[in-house]
Amino acid sequence: MNNLFEAFPWQDMIDWYEKNGRHDLPWRNYNQAEKPLVYQIWISEILLQQTQAERVIPFFQKILKKFPNIQTLAAATYDEFFSYYQGMGYYSRARNILKTAQIVAQKFKEIFPEDKAELKKLPGIGEYTSSAILAFGYGKPFLAWDTNLEKFFAGYFLGNRQEKITIEQKNNINTSFENFIKKLAPSSQKNTIRAINNGLMDFSRLVDSRPVDEKYWENYPIKSGKRFETRGTQELTIQKAKENFPVPDAKIVVILHENHAKYFSQNSENFEPFILSPSESGNTREYVKNFFREHFQLEVSVRPVHKKWFSKKDEPFIAVNTQIQTGKHHFAEFSKSSAKKFLEKFYEQ
Repeated sequence: MNNLFEAFPWQDMIDWYEKNGRHDLPWRNYNQAEKPLVYQIWISEILLQQTQAERVIPFFQKILKKFPNIQTLAAATYDEFFSYYQGMGYYSRARNILKTAQIVAQKFKEIFPEDKAELKKLPGIGEYTSSAILAFGYGKPFLAWDTNLEKFFAGYFLGNRQEKITIEQKNNINTSFENFIKKLAPSSQKNTIRAINNGLMDFSRLVDSRPVDEKYWENYPIKSGKRFETRGTQELTIQKAKENFPVPDAKIVVILHENHAKYFSQNSENFEPFILSPSESGNTREYVKNFFREHFQLEVSVRPVHKKWFSKKDEPFIAVNTQIQTGKHHFAEFSKSSAKKFLEKFYEQ
C-alpha cells in the first residue's frame, strides 16, 4: 500500500499547470528578490483564508501599493492599515497581519523565518499557511496541504474524494514529492515546487470541482489513478447519502478555534465542543452565528458543514468549524491535539 501512495505522475501535473494554470494571479510573480516575494506570499495567503481569489486580488494590490514591504506595514497603526483592508471581513485577520508584521520586523530583522515551527508561532499562521510560505516563498519542498489537496489525492489514490486519507498516506505522498524534487537540477527545484503546489490547487478547483457529464472523463487531463479508472463511481453512493441527510434534524457540533491552533471550550477541565440543538430551518451557519451573538455577545464566522454522520443511537449530527471575529470571551483554551483526541472519540459514539 505504501508503494501505491508513492507513485504519482508529478510531471503530468507540472505539464497541466504550465498550459492551464492561473498564472495571472498577482501573487504568482516569482521573478523577484526573495525578501519581497516572501512578504507578498504571506499577505496573499492570509487574505486568501476563507476568501475567493477574485475577491482578494483588488485588496492585495491596494495593500501592497500602500505597504510595499514589511517595514512600512509594521510601522502602520491599526486604523491606517484597516482603511485598506476594510471590506474583506474576518477582521481578526487584520489584527493578525499587523501583529505578525511587527514581530517579523523587530524579532526577525524584517525576514520571515524559514523554520516551520517558528512560522507557526506567528499570529494567523497555522499548518497550511506555514507550508505555503515555505513552498511558494522560499521554494522549499513542502506540499501545502489543504482540503483541496486532501480531496485530490483521496480521489487519485482511493477513488473517492470524500474519503479521508491517513497521516501515513500523506507522509508517503510527501516522500514521493520530495524524491521527485531531489532528482531535478538545483536551479529548477524552487519553481518546480511552486508549479506542483499551484497545479494541485488549480486542478482541484478547475477540473475536479466541475460537474461530471458524458465528456468529463474523456477530457480528464490525468488519465491515471483510481478515480479516473473507476470514473468516479465510488463517490456516487456517498453523494446520494449526503443528499438525503436530515440536516434540519441534526444536532450541531460547533468546533470553536483560532486558526486551528487554539480550541475553545466552556469546560475548563477538558475540551468539549459546543453542541447545539437542531436548527430546524436547515440554515446552520446563521443559526450558529445567532447562538453566539445572543448567548455570548460574540460575532463569529462559520464555515460550511464539513462532517455529517449518524451516532450509534442513530441520531444525526453535523459539525462546523467556527472562529471568533469580534467580542471578548472567557472560554478555556486547549491545544489542537486535545481537541482532535476528543473529536475522534466523539465521532465514533
